[in-house]
Amino acid sequence: MTQLPLPVTLNNGEWEVGLVDLIYPHTWYNIRNDNNMFGFDVGNGELLVRRVPPGCYETVPDILKGMHLELHENKIEFIYHSVTKKVKIKLGDKARVILHKGIAELLGFEPGEYKKSVESPYIVDPTASFPIMYAYCDLVEPQIVGHIQAPLLKIIKVEGKDGEVVNAHYTRPHYVPVIRQQFQTIEMILL
Repeated sequence: MTQLPLPVTLNNGEWEVGLVDLIYPHTWYNIRNDNNMFGFDVGNGELLVRRVPPGCYETVPDILKGMHLELHENKIEFIYHSVTKKVKIKLGDKARVILHKGIAELLGFEPGEYKKSVESPYIVDPTASFPIMYAYCDLVEPQIVGHIQAPLLKIIKVEGKDGEVVNAHYTRPHYVPVIRQQFQTIEMILL
């Protein structure tokens, strides 16, 4: 929340606000404890569960290294094809893999159980867990966002790599009606 030194009064008329610049640090994990779980059975009927270590994985091969099952290489393999940008799950006899929500989408799959070798139906996207941010502001008249109304100022496409400071600059801002004629604080939330 920003406390302004003096109250602002907007005189008569309809006022609008738009976002022109946003500077943010690209410092979040795309693999977290809520999207990193997968299960597997090498064919002996025993279901094992693993978690990819949380972190910022910039490439698909990095994610697959975190999923590597060294002791079970001949039974279960995850192979990335850089030309098609898809992942293939290669399974031995009676082996199966369960991809939970989150990790499945990052790898181009639907969440579920896979009992035979299969290629992802969708292109792999290591940023799938966080492709956009929503900038909310308490000065903004509520906008329709899905099935609710919220004080949405702008939807921001996430850019940059882990550790970078990103400057999002908009030469043609989208203006949204202001809801209050008087204020001394401005609150913005990025989600």
